[in-house]
Amino acid sequence: MRKSRIVHLSAVLLACVLVLCPVLALSAAPSYLSCAIVATDDLELRPLELNQRDVVSVLDLVYEGLFAMDDNYVPQPELAYSYEFISDGRRLRVTLRDDVTFHNGQKLTANDVVATLDYMYELSGFDSDLNSEYALADRGLYYSTFYSVQSWEAEDDRTILFRLRRASYGSLYALTFPILPASEVANAMPSGTGPYAYDGYERGSAIWLVSNKGWWKRAPQVTNIRASIYKDSEKALGAFDAQDVDVAMTRSINASRYSGSLSSFSLSARTRQLEVLLMNRAYKYLKSDESGKNLVREAISYAINRSELISSVYQGMATIAYTPVPPGTWVSNESTIRDVYDPLMAESLLDQAGWKMADDGKRYKDGKAMESFRILVYDEPGSTVRTNAANKIAEQLKAVGIPAYVATWSRNDVITKLRSGDYSLALAAFNFDIGPDPGFTLTSTASCNYTRYRNDDMNGLLTQLRTSVTPDDYQNAMSLIQDQFEQDIPYVCLYWRSGALLSRSAFTDARDIRELELLRGVESFGSK
Repeated sequence: MRKSRIVHLSAVLLACVLVLCPVLALSAAPSYLSCAIVATDDLELRPLELNQRDVVSVLDLVYEGLFAMDDNYVPQPELAYSYEFISDGRRLRVTLRDDVTFHNGQKLTANDVVATLDYMYELSGFDSDLNSEYALADRGLYYSTFYSVQSWEAEDDRTILFRLRRASYGSLYALTFPILPASEVANAMPSGTGPYAYDGYERGSAIWLVSNKGWWKRAPQVTNIRASIYKDSEKALGAFDAQDVDVAMTRSINASRYSGSLSSFSLSARTRQLEVLLMNRAYKYLKSDESGKNLVREAISYAINRSELISSVYQGMATIAYTPVPPGTWVSNESTIRDVYDPLMAESLLDQAGWKMADDGKRYKDGKAMESFRILVYDEPGSTVRTNAANKIAEQLKAVGIPAYVATWSRNDVITKLRSGDYSLALAAFNFDIGPDPGFTLTSTASCNYTRYRNDDMNGLLTQLRTSVTPDDYQNAMSLIQDQFEQDIPYVCLYWRSGALLSRSAFTDARDIRELELLRGVESFGSK
């Protein structure tokens, strides 16, 4: 089997829904669009194996899934015509549209879906218990599909029957992967069903797309797209500055300089990357009492000024988070969104916990001074932004009398310490999957439950979420999970990282600009 050689996608998760202003919406549709993307010289256009963010956004115009998310992040049928949960939600029957053909002229059938899933499963290296011998970067972008889907079969040319691991409405999010022709699943540049088809590719230079005039929805108004390839974000931004391209996509905080520009638009793009402060509940100062509470943990959460972190460290390229559910989406419980920065409350809680401030500026309890908290942190390649944020958090903690210092380690070393429990505080990031399910950080046995959080009520709510077949039940379970999270503070949510989509003119009516789908809407702009 060919393993992906493409660099691992590190981002996963941040939310803000952007409503485009009327001036943009009234702009005429361009016939040609050029964009700057960052990609490696060894890039292969294999959509099931890709992990390079910008390239995935470009190929999102070439391929379609059974379902796609709308502007409210609700899964809607795409290549699927209809679906139904059966057998108490343990089975999902999907019926395909009958008017879809691939770019190679072949008609879409259930066999294509089965072949695509078979190839994805081979890429994942999973066994029946979802153990894999491959590193995450080598499993392909869509390996998490199999945490929801257990098996699949074609009942006839238009119908696929899925056996689900989770009898949940959330399983529909797992069915957004690209569908390829059965004859081309292992090919580079395989045919798709989307609004654009390949028109050429030159390594290290550009990807060319041309409109699919036979698209099952409508012929796109933008007829040609060129994605020019650059080695890093700064070179891509330089091409935008030089007006070599119309559009640039980036997560570099240097993109903040375009905010308020009169000559271009800077659209905030949400990612799936949630920055968090982890508090080890096994650490001596952070252990829970009989009620499950800890006043020092609460004090830490009140001492952090998220707005200051976002403005001073991230130059505004982040959105405040209080729970691990993206705000502005259909599953967000807006009642949990509130400003919890209150240094006076933090000081009061520390006093209540017995940690009294002395004349020397230190807090003492039972005659012993509070020891310094070490904030473990790792940085992403080529950036010190997270270390800068950790230093700012240390300053905010010291302001209420909690001594803290920052220790920057490698990502692998930090993860080793998180898994072993050898830490007190850690500034890290969770990369969330496409489906809005925070269980991998919250259940008692979750792989990323680094804080040693245990709560039977939360476990029950996550089970409820994963057995909710209707949208209303799923939404209700998500709301209750956010309420429970606010009560327990399993970890401190800080902010969702943002990206930026820079453009010289309007080319999309999409309200929700999101990573991995940054060009979404170009196919329908100007045709309404």
